[in-house]
Amino acid sequence: MFNSLSRFSCVSLLALLPLLGTVPSNGQTTEPITKAELDARNLVVMAQVFYENKQYDQAIESATNATKLLPKDHRPWTIIGNSYLSQWKMKSASEAYAKAAEINPRHRGLWYLKAYADRSRNAREESIAAAKKAIEIDPNYAEAYAIMAESLAMGSKDNKGAIEAFRTALKLKPGLVSASEGLGMQLSVAGDKKGEEEVYRKAMELDPQKMACRFPLGRILVQQGRLIEARELWNGRKSDETNTFPLFITLLERAEKKKAATDKLAASPDDPQALMEMGFVEMEGEFWSHDGRQLRALEYFKKAITKEPDLIRAQFGICKAYVELADQDKKVSPDLDRELKKLREMDAKLAAEIDEYRKSFKGSFKVSTDKIDQ
Repeated sequence: MFNSLSRFSCVSLLALLPLLGTVPSNGQTTEPITKAELDARNLVVMAQVFYENKQYDQAIESATNATKLLPKDHRPWTIIGNSYLSQWKMKSASEAYAKAAEINPRHRGLWYLKAYADRSRNAREESIAAAKKAIEIDPNYAEAYAIMAESLAMGSKDNKGAIEAFRTALKLKPGLVSASEGLGMQLSVAGDKKGEEEVYRKAMELDPQKMACRFPLGRILVQQGRLIEARELWNGRKSDETNTFPLFITLLERAEKKKAATDKLAASPDDPQALMEMGFVEMEGEFWSHDGRQLRALEYFKKAITKEPDLIRAQFGICKAYVELADQDKKVSPDLDRELKKLREMDAKLAAEIDEYRKSFKGSFKVSTDKIDQ
């Protein structure tokens, strides 16, 4: 949910109202501004310029100096909070927003920003409390309901409250994409795949570009084996996905390759080439994922070798699978050594590739190897 900081940007700008005095039609300021006051306000302007130029340390320094000269102005503290948030220093951001809200407690955006920062640092209760403050000020504040819903979902076995809050956010603002994404996720956790799909489709329909929730919807279609629909969804995109991994297109292409390999194997179950290809398809996945794919792949590779003992690529696949398994379970290393010796006798160049792969592969998963056939 927190792939970028763009969701808070519009709120942060609202929290920074015009930095200089109100100017009426006659061009005169409504109240005389002393030089000291003007210098203080200029510090705020300077801090905001530093912030916009991503010079966060300078922004914090200027804004901090401004807080001493303008103790009743929430804007310097808001700039400090924004600067910390942009550096993902969420505790410091939360503290700055709290000080800004203390000065201007009826500003809904300040409470939202605090809720956002607290949510981002997993401070569940503090985030919920800040979001409720924003809602108390403005009962129609959809974004506040959405951030509260995200916080309600944290570490909770019962996500009914989160679902209800997300639905309220969407009722108030049907085009709020973050709420659609959050609601879809919570419905998925609750096992309501149909409801999840409906939420994503509605969000996409409301978007003039038809891009909102397009990729989450695509993931559902892939999971359900609806690959033709998923491919059409991908082909109809206006832009590519860049902020969620694995990418939808990666999952789709894997699923398409697996279907093709499965169909080929079903037509020729004893074909060593089909068995080997199925093994390589099973091997595909994220290095951090411990889904047992290496064990499944080994079964296909070993069957292929049984059918065709000189099938070098199948032996290569066996070695590659053992490298990944041995990365976290060292008791598999003797099996890797044994199979690598066989590969070296078959093809020294491919064996050298496995040697390099063994040195470079660093996974972050741990699987049980008890079911490996020796």
